[in-house]
Amino acid sequence: MWLAGILERNLRRGPDRTALRDVRRNVTWREFDRDVGALAETIGRRASAGDRVLVLSGNRVEVLETYFACAAAGAVATPLNPALTDTEIDGILGPVAPVLAIADAPGLERLARLRPGLPLLPIEDVAELPDASGPPPAPVAMDAPAAILHTSATSGRPKGVVVDQRSFALNAFSWMADVGAGEGTVFLNACPLFHGSMVIALDYLAAGATVCVLDRFTPQGCLTALETWRAGHAFLVPSMVALLLETRALAGTRLDALDLLLHGAAPMPPSLADAAAARLGVRLQTIYGITEGGGPALSLRPDDKPAAPPVPGATCAGRPMLGTVARIAGPDDRTLGPGEIGELRLRGDGVMRGYWNEPEATAEALRGGELNTRDLCGIDGDGFFWVVDRRTDLILRGGQNVYPAEIEHVLREASCVADVAVVPAPSNRWGQTPVAFLSAAGPAGIDEAELLRLCVAHLAPYKRPSRFVTVEEIPRNPAGKILRTRLRERAAEA
Repeated sequence: MWLAGILERNLRRGPDRTALRDVRRNVTWREFDRDVGALAETIGRRASAGDRVLVLSGNRVEVLETYFACAAAGAVATPLNPALTDTEIDGILGPVAPVLAIADAPGLERLARLRPGLPLLPIEDVAELPDASGPPPAPVAMDAPAAILHTSATSGRPKGVVVDQRSFALNAFSWMADVGAGEGTVFLNACPLFHGSMVIALDYLAAGATVCVLDRFTPQGCLTALETWRAGHAFLVPSMVALLLETRALAGTRLDALDLLLHGAAPMPPSLADAAAARLGVRLQTIYGITEGGGPALSLRPDDKPAAPPVPGATCAGRPMLGTVARIAGPDDRTLGPGEIGELRLRGDGVMRGYWNEPEATAEALRGGELNTRDLCGIDGDGFFWVVDRRTDLILRGGQNVYPAEIEHVLREASCVADVAVVPAPSNRWGQTPVAFLSAAGPAGIDEAELLRLCVAHLAPYKRPSRFVTVEEIPRNPAGKILRTRLRERAAEA
């Protein structure tokens, strides 16, 4: 209902204005509407209401068209990260049980091998589908599941976050209130469209803006896109910003149209923020988001001036966006005041419906209807929220979540490993990278070649450890829990 309303509104207001753009196509709102109608009819022949449609593709405008078409047909779009290994994808396909997959050429090849009987549709063919000939699909309820966005859990096993169109709508309203965007805005989408940040593209489309989709981020490619498409807004993670500033081509790139640089997924060091503002000539806005919360939830606006952090090293995430209620909770669930550190809890229509087929995990995450982000945060006297630690064990590499448990599970398969613990190490380029500490199973020691083979076979590239460190034993407390703080200190020293 919500996504269909976006199309109808903008089709009436400016059918020949550009809605979507990538290196292959410019798509007007009239063409956007045609493609969505044709694809929705095609999906409807295979999928009933609530059925899952897999999306496995690199960035391109047709990915966004597919999300709209799935919503129109009442199907649940289920995008996957193309960087996942076959083992990781196969582990998701079982619980999701898709009835159709829409994929690019590499994705089609992989799915044909993993699920020979699954109907496949090349995403490149979307623009060539025949126009819809039947009546438009019946409106879909706002609380019907619209997408399943997979994100790792603390167990390391991927979980499907179920979001509905009401979540999309709330996020768009909050974005327009806190960020501001209009029909003349040009937004560069440089981040992947398979995870929670894709809602930002939907926010700009709701405002009638033009969304420019970058196939994949490279510093040179991003600069070229910003200049050629004259983007006024862009969302990047801090590691992307650092790479832009290091690129020689920056000096000769004209970025006079770029006004607002939004950043999130990892803390932005103050020195990097100052350098970006000076060299790119932009205003900066911090966005704190979480997939289970429907995406963006807190925002630090360019004109906000928070005071000193409640804890040295904490990062200011701003104040709650429209429609989100946030608080800091202590161990006894009591709401904490300024200067106290606890877990960030969120409430609002943007919060997920739950984890796909995971009732126990859903009940734990949404206790009392409130999302426990498990991020350690504090609040100051002016109502600004400060992130102290992005969950105790979480590693944020280049804006992507990496959980130690997933890597540890893989490394334990090695015959040479007796015990293993993975912790983050600071990285100037990526923010953090995973480092694996291992104790050997025998006198022969650790065989790094075996570890590398396992990582390549079972872990996406961004999840693979940057270093293997052999230790006599993994430090643990009397309860058997790994003393990760000690290992983090050692990883940082190295």
